[in-house]
Order: sequence, then C-alpha cells, then structure tokens
Amino acid sequence: MPVNVKFEFQGLDHVALGCSDMKRTVEFYNGTLGMPILHTLEYLEDDGQGNSVPMGQHFFFGVGGENPNAHIAFFYWKNGYQILPPDPTADVVPPGVSPRAIKIGGINHLNLRVAQDKIEEYCKKLGAEGIQYKHVTRYGKPDWTEVKTINGYTPPKPNCLMDSLYFDDPDGIHLEVNAWLSEWDEWRNDHEPWSDPRTPR
Repeated sequence: MPVNVKFEFQGLDHVALGCSDMKRTVEFYNGTLGMPILHTLEYLEDDGQGNSVPMGQHFFFGVGGENPNAHIAFFYWKNGYQILPPDPTADVVPPGVSPRAIKIGGINHLNLRVAQDKIEEYCKKLGAEGIQYKHVTRYGKPDWTEVKTINGYTPPKPNCLMDSLYFDDPDGIHLEVNAWLSEWDEWRNDHEPWSDPRTPR
C-alpha cells in the first residue's frame, strides 16, 4: 500500500456540518442511529447590549472504529441559515445570519488527525509551499478561549484541549489537521440540545 511520506495522517477524524435544529439532530444521530455523544459545546455572542447570550451549539457524535475520537460534528446557530428561505446560490453570509453559521446540510471542514508533536512541523511545511494557514489552540479553563496564529505557530500551554491547523485546498474546501490533547477526554458531553421553533418536526 502506498505511504504518505510528507504528512503522517492518523486517519479521518471528523467532518463538521451545519444543522437547523440540534434537538432533532440529536434525536436522529444519538437516538435513531445510536451514536454516543462524545462532547458538547455552547457558544456565546454579544447581543449588542454588552451581554453574552448563548447563540450556538456544537455536538460531537462518535462513529466507532479504531480511533475512539472519530466523530461527526454538528454546529447549530440560533440565527443561522434556518431563519431564511433556502438560497443555494448565496456565496456570502446574508444580513441577520451569524457569520459563524454553516449552511444547513453544508460542510464546514474536513478533519485529518495527526500526532500533536507534528503540528509545528506541518505549519512549516505548508508555509514552505506558500499555503496560507491558521494555527489554533483551544482551552477550556477558566473559560472557553482560542489562541489563533496566522501563518505561524504558538506552542500549546497547560490545559490545552486541542491543537489545530486550518487551510484550504485549491477549490476552497476547508481542511483541519488536529490533535486532541488529554484535557479533551475530560470535557463535558451533557449540554441540552436546543430546538428551533421554526424547524418543522
């Protein structure tokens, strides 16, 4: 079997998708298909009045196999694309839709897993090829925070949950190369999924 001599990928880790109703998504993937909920996140946004309000959710559904972290990831945003009539031709975020929202049923990114000690090396390889990239480390304590480095590398600090590298292929498909750190195994998986009243049930 041919071997990749440039990047030591440890397999497909996850695909990130957008959904219109997290409760319905949980009922299908966890309830109907039986996929365990590995982890859950909630995102806060400023409501324009200086208050942080819950606006988004991120659920990770385990798919099994040799990689215990392999999953399908879904994002839901209260002010996502479900507030608008479907428009498959739109290529920009319309007014009123969260800029972080993913089109319903649309793919956000494809993730390939690597060893954490390879991330810095892969940043350098992409840079040497002239590929624009973003290095991101995420932390859960005391609050959810991200450290983003454009076309560079910032070593993870203690309590890091995940170490990721983002870049696009020539057609604009968003790719992530990441490693899960030991702190991630302790992250919660019990957020209550939100339902959108505009979604038919």
